[in-house]
Amino acid sequence: MLLNRFDRLVFMGDSNADNGNVYAMTKQTRPMPKHVYMDGRYSNGKMWVDHLSDFATNSETIMMAYGCATIDNDIVAGTVPMPNGTRREVPSFADQVALLRAQVGKLRANDLVFVFVGSNDLNSLIDTGPTYVTKRVFTPEMLASKLRNAVQELCLEIGARNVIVMNVRPREDYPSVLALNNPDAILLTSQVTNALNAAIGKEIAELQRELGGEHMVDIFDMYSFQKRITQDPAPSGIDPNVRAPSYNDTQSIALVNPESSLFLDGAHLAKRAHALLAAEVIKHIALSLATSKKVN
Repeated sequence: MLLNRFDRLVFMGDSNADNGNVYAMTKQTRPMPKHVYMDGRYSNGKMWVDHLSDFATNSETIMMAYGCATIDNDIVAGTVPMPNGTRREVPSFADQVALLRAQVGKLRANDLVFVFVGSNDLNSLIDTGPTYVTKRVFTPEMLASKLRNAVQELCLEIGARNVIVMNVRPREDYPSVLALNNPDAILLTSQVTNALNAAIGKEIAELQRELGGEHMVDIFDMYSFQKRITQDPAPSGIDPNVRAPSYNDTQSIALVNPESSLFLDGAHLAKRAHALLAAEVIKHIALSLATSKKVN
């Protein structure tokens, strides 16, 4: 199996990758309700990270991702509600890099690192609730630069040789964004999502050139992956009402089309989408390895 060539799979980022860290942090109180979110995952079944871990039978998994995480808490921080009624900042991607360094010291040459972050930073621009603490005015270019710096630290300070950065999903299609019924907010969301993805693409390409052939630092186009499904859901086995979530806050028990929905809730992908994503990520890894100039 392709993934068994890697010693360890390391997952970093936000709820798109977190399969239990926030659940443990909040003493199993978030995400809730439990009949919707499977065993602390932000989905109703296995996530793409779980599928990859299952396929990598000879590889260890290191989970560093936290739901609500941002790129850098010095710019904007994501928070989660704790059982005592307070809110607590979760480790940003920059913090996760430091935590990884403390945990493993150095990465091995055959470890594979995934980075999936950026959506919460953008959500802070339209979410006026308590979830986000904005500490500095920011631009998409500033966020991308911070992301690049953290990936560079992963490579140069911790020893990562293989890194896949997942860009930001099309937030303008999120049920939670559409439910705002605010054309200006939807337009802003689309604009900043595309701007951040363009800036991430530029920064990561420049970093790859600087690092040279000993490294493979690559982008997985998560934006296009999800757009393809929304534009033509049938080949993927996704329900045609692609922007209707399987669960919403007014619905206490039954999920709607849980086996075929694209969205579980207002933002997170349902389990079929995660299975599809895992398959696409594996294809991407195979292609990247085949075309990479990385020196093994």
